[in-house]
Amino acid sequence: MSSFIKIQGISKTFKGKEILSDTTLALEKGEILSLVGASGSGKSTLLRILSGLESATKGKVLIESSDISSIKPQNRPIGMVFQQPLLFPHMNVLENVMYGLKMKGSNKENKKRAKDYIERVGLGEFVHHYPSELSGGQQQRVSLIRSLILKPKLLLLDEPFSSLDLQLRKELRQWVRNILKEEETTVLFVTHDRDEAYEMGDRVAVLQEGRFVQIGSPEDVYYHPVSAFVATFMSDGLILEGQRFVHASHIQVVSSGKDFSSPCWKGRVRQKLFMAGTDIYEIWVEELRQELNLPLDWDSINDTVWLYAEEENIRTFQIEE
Repeated sequence: MSSFIKIQGISKTFKGKEILSDTTLALEKGEILSLVGASGSGKSTLLRILSGLESATKGKVLIESSDISSIKPQNRPIGMVFQQPLLFPHMNVLENVMYGLKMKGSNKENKKRAKDYIERVGLGEFVHHYPSELSGGQQQRVSLIRSLILKPKLLLLDEPFSSLDLQLRKELRQWVRNILKEEETTVLFVTHDRDEAYEMGDRVAVLQEGRFVQIGSPEDVYYHPVSAFVATFMSDGLILEGQRFVHASHIQVVSSGKDFSSPCWKGRVRQKLFMAGTDIYEIWVEELRQELNLPLDWDSINDTVWLYAEEENIRTFQIEE
């Protein structure tokens, strides 16, 4: 059985520089794939190629086995939600949601569908409000359902929460994921926030310098990074000699040094943090020149600590960078 969406060997060269290199990816119907990567890794270029706003140097995009690479943007069965909601300021919520439907069905049918969607996202009382009268989160919800109501075969979400404050981002994540699953929408979700990537995606794809270096479940990417780059960007732990890795969950901390039969490192506790309701301490591991955040059982600012791990829990990266 072929995949619902296939990105086959997409490459993009601009002014002699390779932005994407033989990028290949497949998504199943209804799957949400989180795409992460550092700035300049090619995320935005890939989205622009998929949406038709930019052409690939080579490769093709297939939806249900049909090549859409030469189809104009407005004719592609693809929706896109940007960092900013981009609502029409002179249109109210109902008119914004109905905008893409104006060529489909009767106006009466369109209005009913639009109102149904607006109710579903909890904005029923704002039907006749204008974008300037809505909060940032409300605007982004309108932007989302404006795309969903068209039933796109692929929805591209380009860091849709980046302009919102931290608390609102957290509140919207699960809400957006739930509605996408209800709609059985196939989604490519771009973010630079690893927690967001893990929470939103059924799978996570890590892009580095135009190539996918790891694609897997959130658990697999977090606990089993395949390179030093993925470990630094998407996981917690210590990178050893550039080619080995021990995850934070396998690191033990003690307050006094002793002769260890296992590998050990000397560190200094620098500051106390508060993450997800837990006291976390930032430890500077001098020998490795790395920071590590770990929960500790004592108030130990500026203390020297020893970190150690069993050799069996230290893994060698699967691939060369």
